[in-house]
Parts: sequence; structure tokens; C-alpha cells
Amino acid sequence: MKKLYKVGIYCRLSVDDASNSAKVKNYIPADESVSIENQYELLSKFVMLNGWTEVKSYRDDGYSGGNFQRPGFLEMLEDARHGLINLILVKDLSRLGRDFVEVGRYTDVIFPSLGCRFVSVLDCLDTEGDNTDMLHFRSLMNDYHLKDLSGKIKSVLHAKMRSGQYIAAYAPYGYRKSEEDRHRLVIDEEAAAVVRRMFELRRGGMAYGKIAAVLNSEGILSPRWYWAKRYGNGSCKYANLWMYATVKNILTNEVYTGNLIQNQTGSRSYKDGTMICKPESEWIRHEALHEAIISPEVWNEVQAINRERTLLSADNAPPKPFLFTGKLVCADCKAPLQGNRETQRRKNGTSKKYVSYFCSRYTASGYGACSRHTIYEMTLTELVLNEIRAHAEALELAEMGFIPAGAYRNRDFVAGGVCVKGNISRAMEDILFDPQTSGGLLIAVDGDDAEACLQALQSEIPCAAQIGYVTKLQENHLILE
Repeated sequence: MKKLYKVGIYCRLSVDDASNSAKVKNYIPADESVSIENQYELLSKFVMLNGWTEVKSYRDDGYSGGNFQRPGFLEMLEDARHGLINLILVKDLSRLGRDFVEVGRYTDVIFPSLGCRFVSVLDCLDTEGDNTDMLHFRSLMNDYHLKDLSGKIKSVLHAKMRSGQYIAAYAPYGYRKSEEDRHRLVIDEEAAAVVRRMFELRRGGMAYGKIAAVLNSEGILSPRWYWAKRYGNGSCKYANLWMYATVKNILTNEVYTGNLIQNQTGSRSYKDGTMICKPESEWIRHEALHEAIISPEVWNEVQAINRERTLLSADNAPPKPFLFTGKLVCADCKAPLQGNRETQRRKNGTSKKYVSYFCSRYTASGYGACSRHTIYEMTLTELVLNEIRAHAEALELAEMGFIPAGAYRNRDFVAGGVCVKGNISRAMEDILFDPQTSGGLLIAVDGDDAEACLQALQSEIPCAAQIGYVTKLQENHLILE
């Protein structure tokens, strides 16, 4: 009996495939320009000619062949797992992907494990045929093509950088791209005025966070929002707030002196898009390439202040961590509380050092984002110690026999299902049965999720704790160890 094939048609067009400008520059082969619609039309006819049943088509438009986390591709795999399709059809092997190892893993392991036949039409490749060796060869060639393509694109971009062309998608805040030459920067006077003011505030000794707070209090648009309002569609998904990091990046960016430095970052490889900082020897630098917003004198003075304000201890080691770092959150915005060391100088010439914690979102953006919410470490320490003392006092009182009558009723009610193991004192048992300590919220979750659940709870309820675990039903329902 002839097998009935339920076909899933897969079509992919990458960003590079869709880039007309890239094809004009001759580093994208012309045969890659075939559209998704053309792919689908070809494959749909192939299904009919073979008497198969087309169930669904899956499309990924604008995704690289080295990326296998594509929505259409993942949807197709999910349908295959549920048995909705049992044959995967592509125009050619490169549409599946251009990573030799990954393509081989899918064609040799994953697709067969899902009970799926794989057919590449133009390559005449079929996992149920006798030409699977050719499949691996074509996959290897596609992998090489991806590497070669990546090298050609990088070569073109580096050539542009070396010629002094600005190649980033967006101009730095304070500049815009020239209408005559999109690879040249010209001053945007409205934003440039803000940049000059930021440098002057820094010259006056103002901290990055304080500068951000000033700009936020005056309602000055942040860089992302300024670009969206001035050059975009008027909306932005990010909050309209100046942040500590934004201010710092501007005040340390040499582009404002007229110099252009590119190729400071890049991906690890053509298969790994993780961005890394490149060594200074690989930077591409051009002096006085565009009009400066900041004079060399102002620039040098601000950089000297930046170096002086670097937060390092006397022995040039990072400062010691704070006692409650990572354990405190803002009650309003839920941002982490940030520790700060301060010195209070008294009139008699003495000084007192202390640590305080306040909202990190406030630190980064000022009152426009949140409020300070200061609390001193000595106060927190006292609160924690009081809790510890309270538990110690509870045990002491229990040992003296000061136990509520409800504790004995609790014990009597559940005594038959409780087993005590180990060296647990009678007083501690009494506390465990005490109605004052047994009324908390108890949550049971899968063991694999316990740690994540506990961390989530502790972010909102610091006193949350894991008190036990569930096993198979035994003679006793509750075991105290």
C-alpha cells in the first residue's frame, strides 16, 4: 500500500537574499534572489505531481541560513512532532540552512526521529533515497557559501570604514546623516546644544546620574525618543528617560571632537552573532573627519574628570561588595537598591563613614524615574538582628513551657501522621506546631522549578524560604529532620 504523505512546504528568504543593494554590489549571487512566492509555487506544483497532500506552508522572510531559531521553522518542527506532517519539502538544501553541522543533525537525526521524510527538489536529494552522501556534500558547500558571503560583506564594510565612510544605521546623538552623502555626519544643532551643555555640566563636576536627572527634569527628549520624533515615526518602545549609561557614553565618545572610530566591536564568527569588543589595534580611526561639537580643550578637561572619578579603591582594586547587595528592591519600581559609601564630616574635625542603599533607577535617571528611597545599612542590620533575636526568644520561651494551647491541639490533630527523625528538641517541636508559626503561605512546586520559584518569591518577599520536599507516600505524612 502506497504511503500517504502529508507535506509541509518550507520557504526561506534571508536578509541578504532580500537586499537589492547587496546584489548590485555583486556579493550576493543572483540566483539567491528568488522570492518566497516563487519558492512556494514551485514546491506546490511538485507536491501535486507526486500525488502528495499539501498540509501547510511555513515561511521565514528575512532570516539568515545560519540561524535555526526561525519562527516558521520552529512551527514546522512542532507540527511534525504532533504528526500533522510527515514530509518536509524545500526548494534546495540552502533554504533549510547553511550550517553544515546543524543541517546534518536535522536531516540525519531529528527529521527521522519525528518520522519525517526530507526532500530537496532542485538538489534531487531525498532521505529515503540512496543519495544521502550527496546531501552532506551539498550541505558542506552551503556552509562554505555562508562563510564566504560573511567574509565578502565584512570586506566591503571594512573598505568603507577605511575610506572614512560612516556605516552605522543611526548617527550619534548630536549629529545626523548628510542628505547628500548618507555616509557622512553633519551637526544636528538642536541635539548638539544638549551635548555641549552636558560637557559643561561635567566640567563643573556634576556626576553622570545628576546630569541625567537634570535633563529628565527639564523634559529633554532622550536620544532614542529624539530620533523617533525628529526622523522616525514619532513613537519609541523605550522609556523617555536619560540614563546614567547614556550620559556616560556621550561624555566618553570621541566622535564629538570630529574624530571617527569604527570597528570597535564585532561578532565572534559568521555562525555566532555575539558582539565582542575588539582590541584597539583593530580599530579604524580617522582624525578631523567631520565638524566637531566639542573643542579639544573641553574634551581633554572632561576626560581628566572622568578618570579622576573612576570608582577604584586606593590599591587599585574594585571596591568591596555591600552587605545587602542583591537582596533589596525598590518598593515602587522594583529596581534593585544600590549601595553607596559616604563620609560625614563633623564640626569637631572627626568623620564618620556609613553605608546607605537607594533606588538604582533613581540613581540612573533622577526623580523622573523614581524616588531615592534611602535606607541605612545600620538600620537594616538592626532589623535583621531583631528577627534573629525574636526566633531565639521563641525557642527560649518554648523551653520554659510558654506555649499557646492551640499548639497542643495542632499536635493532637496531626500527631498520627508526623514522624520526628534526628536530634530535634521537644521545644522545637512545640514551635513547629505553634499556631503563631503555622499560618504562613505554603506553595508546592515541581522540584526542577523550586529554585526559580524561590528566587522569584524572595524578590518580593525576602523572608520566603524552602522548608521541605515531597516524596512518595510513606507511613507518616510529615517527617521532621
